[in-house]
Amino acid sequence: MQPTLDQGRQLLNLAGEAGVSLEKLQILYGTGLLSDLLKTENPAAVNREEFRVLLGFVPSVFRVKLGGPEKTDQIVSGLGFPANSYITQKNFPLKPHAIEEAEIEIYDPGCSFSEEEGHGFLKAVGLERPTHEHFLRFAEQCGTATTSKKKPFVIFLHEPWLGPYDNRRVLYLDRSSAHRKLHLLCPDYRFLGACVLAGVRPRKPA
Repeated sequence: MQPTLDQGRQLLNLAGEAGVSLEKLQILYGTGLLSDLLKTENPAAVNREEFRVLLGFVPSVFRVKLGGPEKTDQIVSGLGFPANSYITQKNFPLKPHAIEEAEIEIYDPGCSFSEEEGHGFLKAVGLERPTHEHFLRFAEQCGTATTSKKKPFVIFLHEPWLGPYDNRRVLYLDRSSAHRKLHLLCPDYRFLGACVLAGVRPRKPA
């Protein structure tokens, strides 16, 4: 089947929207990557997240296992990087339950946001509110798998913990390579543009 003019225009429009230079197009053509993608019999079978990781993009979806016998203190002590001293089993308890999988997606609103706006952003893209267990298991299993200088703060808008002096706090990960740490933050103030949100993908029907 010969390519049509409409197909050619679609490819040119795609390249234009991505801001790809002629030189970059020539490099893609020379490596054969573009050719391989176009020749794929079933493009829908290509795992985009795995493909993006191979290309050097920061992954945005992470599969984590929930449940098991571990307590919060055990998880924190085994991280290999620091955590706020208030992140304990007493304050953020984990209860043993059957192992189950969850997909946690990192979403960038592209602006500063309030707690209420953050919940709205997650809802708008079809993501569910995380729990503190999602955060702890994410930190345990994927805490070093994501790094960003421009957007280092991964906010989990779970049900806030009521800390000292009745201050509300939510958990977040500083994923900058030089300052990686688990922190707490008051959601009563606006989150800066350097923050991204973590949400949970709905479970697929069995």
